[in-house]
Amino acid sequence: MYKKLNTRKLSANYIFTGKSVLKNGIIEIAPNGEITKVIDTKGDLQESASLEFFPGVLTPGFVNAHCHLELSHMKGVIDNKTVKGLPGFVHEIIRKRNFPEDLEEQIRKADREMQTEGIVAVGDISNTDDSFSVKTKSPIYYQTFVETFAVSNQAAEENFETAKQNLSILQSLHLPGNIVPHAVYSVPDTLAEEIAQFHAKNSGIISIHNQETESEDLMLQTKKGILAETLGDLGFQLSDFNFDTESATVHNLKNQEAIKHILLIHNTFSKKDDIRTMEKYSQKVFPVFCPLSNLYIEKRLPDLPSFFTSEKLSCCFGTDSYASNHCLSILEELKAVVTSYPTIPFEKLVQAATLNGARALQIEEQFGSIEVGKTPGINLITDFDGKKMTLSPRSKVKVLVPGKRTRN
Repeated sequence: MYKKLNTRKLSANYIFTGKSVLKNGIIEIAPNGEITKVIDTKGDLQESASLEFFPGVLTPGFVNAHCHLELSHMKGVIDNKTVKGLPGFVHEIIRKRNFPEDLEEQIRKADREMQTEGIVAVGDISNTDDSFSVKTKSPIYYQTFVETFAVSNQAAEENFETAKQNLSILQSLHLPGNIVPHAVYSVPDTLAEEIAQFHAKNSGIISIHNQETESEDLMLQTKKGILAETLGDLGFQLSDFNFDTESATVHNLKNQEAIKHILLIHNTFSKKDDIRTMEKYSQKVFPVFCPLSNLYIEKRLPDLPSFFTSEKLSCCFGTDSYASNHCLSILEELKAVVTSYPTIPFEKLVQAATLNGARALQIEEQFGSIEVGKTPGINLITDFDGKKMTLSPRSKVKVLVPGKRTRN
């Protein structure tokens, strides 16, 4: 039991707990970051010598449900003004990706930026082991998705072996992770079968890019379109890819039916029928949105109002990578949403950026909400528009209490 003198008492105009909103509430926090008490003052806050009051909003630490930490050296390498949608982006990232000598330092800088931005947990894509060393030393909780893809059935076995080797390295460092497919259009039949057999023996969280470009569904339907043409130019053997649906969402959920937990990333071109399909699997599906990346690559956002009005789906947010973003900040992602869709309640956005993300990464017993016994970290959002109950263009985040990574 911690002595009362060592306990911090934090308050603000509003506390968004991840589950509810408290006006002038109080959070009591032990020296190790564990929340010991949450007090709803009903708006009637009494002065106290030991109370720390902050103008603004307190939230749990943010959860970044989708990132590519290993691409941290690619900031500004791909010009968002000239890139022609996802097909053009894929071509550019393959052409321009390199491995500089200071790669680990670039990864470390990105990790530190996320810490400064109040991010306490990350769902991170890894095609290599380049980011693993930084992850072992970071206070951020990382769930690593060891991603695999192949240009043909012939290349599938070698690529899957590489993924298994990377997973083995990850596990030797006591870091949590799983092997996952990149996207429906980059996993040929043989590799899809390898992944399915692996998941039949090994449970875990799945992450897969979904409907990031309009030509993705067209490729499933006809094997034609700009995405199919781009992949063909890059050496993909499209005859090795057989699709039995007209929607990437349907394909991904149907072919991952045995999986109990799946993150669908981007959903930029998901239609209302796709949302209804996700709702049928709502107990295991977590749509993840990366607004700034979507604007960077495709110059548009998903149909977020339809997603956020669904009572069944648990929406989440990610930053994607520096290859398609100018920053790694969940707050900036939320500001982009508020700018384009101001009618989405801020409470729902906070829940998506905290509790839903924690549930998606299966770490909600520790992160995601301000509740007794948790160590979620506490963020202060300044310049909050209290009249409209939303962010302002000037809103910033400051970490008051870091999150505690008590397991890996």
